[in-house]
Amino acid sequence: KSAGNLAEKALASAMFEEQSEIISAAQESAPVDTGTLRASGTVLAPDIQGSKVTVVAGFGGAARAYAIVQHEKHSSKSHFLERAFLERAPRIPANLAKRIEAAWRRLRV
Repeated sequence: KSAGNLAEKALASAMFEEQSEIISAAQESAPVDTGTLRASGTVLAPDIQGSKVTVVAGFGGAARAYAIVQHEKHSSKSHFLERAFLERAPRIPANLAKRIEAAWRRLRV
């Protein structure tokens, strides 16, 4: 295993875990009628292209149109994903550093 490959995998793991925490927080504050919107919160597997790591997260799927309207226009719970991200934003660098270190230790074995 090359150090570069391990570093990218550690970063991917850390980013996936952090995105999962953000989606979980957003699910808790998302408006709920039938539960479809909350259940549509998704974090896709990391995509590693060379040294670039991308993790996509969001809401939608079958509830895409509903998710957009609720996120933008709900009377009391609009911007639930944005708020979840912004509440965590100050801690994200430190969280990622800890997660990368833990993933690095797991992957080196």
